[in-house]
Amino acid sequence: MIAIKVNNLSKNFKLYGSSGKRALEYMSLGRLNGHTDFWALRDISFEVPNGTTVGIIGQNGSGKSTLLSILAGVLEPGGGSFEVNGKVSAILELGSGFHPDFTGRANVYMYGSIMGLSKEEIDDKFDEILHFSELGDFIDQPLRTYSSGMIVRLAFSVAVNVNSDVLIVDEALAVGDAIFQHRCFRKIREMQEAGKTILYVGHDTDAVRNLCSYVMLLDGGRIIERGDANTVVNKYHALIADRERAYNDENVEESGEILNEGYDVVYNFVDNLKNAKKKCLQPDFLGEQIIEVKSTPRKIIFAHPPSQIEYDLKVEEGSSLAFAIGLLPGAWGKIKNGVSFDINVTCDGVDKNIFSRVIEPKKNQNEKGWHNFKKGLEEYYGREVSIKFVTSGTGEDNSFCWGAWGWPKLIVSGEKKLAKEQNPIIENNKPSNLKTGVRFGTRDAEVLKVEMLDKNDNSKKAFQSGEEAKIRIYIKLNKNIEKGFNVGFIIRNKFTEVYNTNAYWQGFDLGKRKKDDVFIMDFIQNLDLGGGFYSLTVAPAISYSHDDAVILDWINDIFTFEIISDKKFSGFANLHSRIEIKNELMEELIGAFDKYNKEAVGQN
Repeated sequence: MIAIKVNNLSKNFKLYGSSGKRALEYMSLGRLNGHTDFWALRDISFEVPNGTTVGIIGQNGSGKSTLLSILAGVLEPGGGSFEVNGKVSAILELGSGFHPDFTGRANVYMYGSIMGLSKEEIDDKFDEILHFSELGDFIDQPLRTYSSGMIVRLAFSVAVNVNSDVLIVDEALAVGDAIFQHRCFRKIREMQEAGKTILYVGHDTDAVRNLCSYVMLLDGGRIIERGDANTVVNKYHALIADRERAYNDENVEESGEILNEGYDVVYNFVDNLKNAKKKCLQPDFLGEQIIEVKSTPRKIIFAHPPSQIEYDLKVEEGSSLAFAIGLLPGAWGKIKNGVSFDINVTCDGVDKNIFSRVIEPKKNQNEKGWHNFKKGLEEYYGREVSIKFVTSGTGEDNSFCWGAWGWPKLIVSGEKKLAKEQNPIIENNKPSNLKTGVRFGTRDAEVLKVEMLDKNDNSKKAFQSGEEAKIRIYIKLNKNIEKGFNVGFIIRNKFTEVYNTNAYWQGFDLGKRKKDDVFIMDFIQNLDLGGGFYSLTVAPAISYSHDDAVILDWINDIFTFEIISDKKFSGFANLHSRIEIKNELMEELIGAFDKYNKEAVGQN
């Protein structure tokens, strides 16, 4: 039996540029069009069999809430049709369906009556609703005095206790505390076992993997992917990564004399910042930072004016000074004036300005981003010099003058390598198992192959529970990476993420990596897992902190393996329980109790 059937469902909203255009259209009886159509849903079709749990995921504005509101009867569709068989209870937007001036108790009875319950039926269920929500005496206070978490408690408690056939949940559980969330998920499990149909929307992809047997991905009001939870969630993560990269590419532009790869670096000013002479108003006004340009990490020297950085060095024959200037993006809309960038070279007591430029975003929007320059140093070849990087404010107010020198270095032209040496690891380990799973990332490093081996280095796809295994990842560098290089993996079962770690979290420094390097990385694991099938997701990245990284090559479900277990336990991790009975301790307790009784009798 089909619980929910949706056929070519659409919904559009009229957007007016002003109230005048709305009035003009109304008074012309529609002959004049003063609006544009925004399609929140376009031609949505799907069926939900009775007793299944279906997840709907997507970015904000993708149409998820609009779809659920139509199915719950809150909105009318603009086109198409839908059919819901059975009684529906819904938890939509926070507080939806409740009146803020009514008490919690009054809202329970109002919601129950809307669901078709009599007063007597609500009376029978009220104690259970109150107990589940844990609102206590607050149940008789107006809803407007409740916190968001309390409103969610009341809404969920009512929705799951009115004996509905279909439960619709729209992201509400994210507001509740951890204890209440656990209680809600247990209740949902009970409803699943009772054969209820559930439509679940949320950004918590782990919850979606755990609860849902079938998932749909919405984007721009259309279903762009549907299928099992793992496949669709992986597609969702890839979609987010692609849009984040597009956002960074759009908002951080690079212009000017951008270097190709035909050069060698003879002196890196960022790496030698600790040896330079520095002048600034406060210590945190000058220092090394890492930013992203076109999804690529780049080193800069943050230099809030007034500042000066002086380097003493010898200029090699054929050297040029390559650098960029710019403002950190957070300053673009806030800076009141501008920043002046100057480079001065001192040689044999003679000081010369070789570069001067002012950036003022309010006067020229084109000055946003990073501007690359290359300056010849012919007159200083073979000579000892002092190079000073100077920033100063162009007005009295230096607030948000977040200027920076981008990737400054001395370079010399180098011969491009026309033929690369063949690497036996690449030749002998073609990426033959990379055809499964969603893949995304900058590809500054890429995964060539993944395999699992036992302790004798035999390649295997089935292991005994508790057996030691190597997760071997073959990686090739397509770009030089100075620091922060990281590699990690995730083990998942059918429903959820089981284990996730990486070199950074393990405190293992992978050091600098050069372009065209190929290496093998082994993670040695004890597979203390329950019997069943598991998948591996792997990814090299550049990590800045525990939870901040640029993904280089993320591949979902690249490798599947089986765990065979003859031990009986429930769950996906074997915690190696032991049972002990302390008879000696029991004898001591009994003896102490007898002694206490005798002393008590003697006192009486």
